[in-house]
Amino acid sequence: MFKNREKMIERVANMPEGENSPSNHYWCVTCKMLFTMEKPVCPYMTKVCINTPIPVELMGPESTISLEKFGLFYPKIPQKMIAYHADGDPRYIAEKWVSVYIDFLKEWKFQFQHEPLQAIKSFIVSISGCETGQRVQSDKITFVLTDIEKVWNKQALYDILTPALELLKKELSIEQSLVLDDIDIVGEEATGKYYCPMCRKFFEFSTQRDSITCPLMAQKCMATPTDIEKSKYQLDDLIYVYQHTPNIYRNFVEVLETKPEGKEYLKGLLTDEWLFDVDNASFESISDLLGLR
Repeated sequence: MFKNREKMIERVANMPEGENSPSNHYWCVTCKMLFTMEKPVCPYMTKVCINTPIPVELMGPESTISLEKFGLFYPKIPQKMIAYHADGDPRYIAEKWVSVYIDFLKEWKFQFQHEPLQAIKSFIVSISGCETGQRVQSDKITFVLTDIEKVWNKQALYDILTPALELLKKELSIEQSLVLDDIDIVGEEATGKYYCPMCRKFFEFSTQRDSITCPLMAQKCMATPTDIEKSKYQLDDLIYVYQHTPNIYRNFVEVLETKPEGKEYLKGLLTDEWLFDVDNASFESISDLLGLR
């Protein structure tokens, strides 16, 4: 895949090492990803990545846009899981999720008070899995969600996000009223599902193509994520991703009263939508990582 791979590996091995994070919390200034791991080495491109992940204690993430990478490009499995279980009192759920979100931002050393609009957008994207536009006016900010019904029941999502936005508005000292709107872009077409054989990541966005340019490192990555129906992979590949991804979705799930049939719903997402062969041990691992007991 890289013509000069061996030279790159040798060169990268001789570069300065990164510093350890006492909390095992890291982020990358180039790909904007967040990582949970023991050592400051990219978990996906370990031998060839020229970046070292940055401990949040040394320098906090620059923007909550890091969270949008998970919400917009990763499989919508976590969002569908929280949507499936979130049928309790909407205001109660909103209060719990806002609390989880703010605690997470503080734990990861985000200076989110300095980017209130971005912080709210990142919350909406994390919960909904939908790209979100903004229409900003002097007295009102409208957040426009795209293709809600791909993941959520629209009214159920609105019922939770409406009180959640009021709480975030107060937390972030925003004066304008916050309003929700939506639009369909992909429409009835199936969303694209892809696997990258180099970094072992899975992606879901836009419409299905045979292959795509990496959505995380579009100008630098030389690998080609491919339609999952033309790829070979295992559930352990997805487990590896969640093992190194911050546990914000697990936290969202754990404050809900999960349904007894929740594991069967998850298994259906894995087998029917993502074509995984699911064995008991791997399934229990991914269930735990997503907050299902």
